Amino acid sequence: MKRAIFCIIGLSFSISMHSYAGSATGTLNVSATVVPSCIINTSPTGAVTNAALNFGQIDSLTNDFKRDTSAGGTQISVLCNNSTAWQVSLDGGQYASQSQRRMGNGGSEFIPYNLYSDSGYSKAIGIGTKDLAGTGTGNLQSLNVYGLISAGTPIPSAGTYNDTVTMTITY
Repeated sequence: MKRAIFCIIGLSFSISMHSYAGSATGTLNVSATVVPSCIINTSPTGAVTNAALNFGQIDSLTNDFKRDTSAGGTQISVLCNNSTAWQVSLDGGQYASQSQRRMGNGGSEFIPYNLYSDSGYSKAIGIGTKDLAGTGTGNLQSLNVYGLISAGTPIPSAGTYNDTVTMTITY
């Protein structure tokens, strides 16, 4: 056993003491091509998330009922390469009737609502229009969407009402 250990130690010394006759240099060219890209509803690490607009509990519609994605849900997020122009369009959702978005209860009752791109509720986001736009920074950009249920809307039966609006980013 001792003899085997000494042989291994002696072999490692002879390998490490090996001399080299010369050297030469060369280069390694490293490159990458970045193509324009955008992701919607993502985190800074690229994990997909969902934006949300939650109107909360409604017991009266004698006044306008307003919420936005920063206070009543989760903001829309866009992640695009630096200098990449982008536009986001929103469809009518599952229960749209012509140009009116509506939340449904899975039956025959609905709550109509509108979406806006500004806190003054003056810039409506149309169905399929590209009302949200910007230029990528290479970092996550957050967008608020503002929702409005107009005063005077008939209150439907008690229950949970929802809608799923599909967002499409074009770049």
